[in-house]
Amino acid sequence: MSEPIPSVFVSHGSPALVLGESPARAFLRGLGEALPAVRAVLCVSAHWETMVPTLATTTNPETIHDFHGFPDALYRIRYPAPGAPAIACADPSTT
Repeated sequence: MSEPIPSVFVSHGSPALVLGESPARAFLRGLGEALPAVRAVLCVSAHWETMVPTLATTTNPETIHDFHGFPDALYRIRYPAPGAPAIACADPSTT
């Protein structure tokens, strides 16, 4: 049997967190600095609807702005996080 994977659940909060300093933003920044390096991040979203649970397997997923009524600066933000299709499609019994 494989070892358990360390996990952290983080709710995204308001998209406006990136626009100014706040206790929540400071906490998230500190959390990112305190965690060890990781091989992959799994992002689970209730905003992406499919008939069955689905994994994105693209190498360069696009930034999706699925909110409305926020400052224009938020809609200009892009987060070019690389995809990990080899991990997403891997047989869990071999990883």
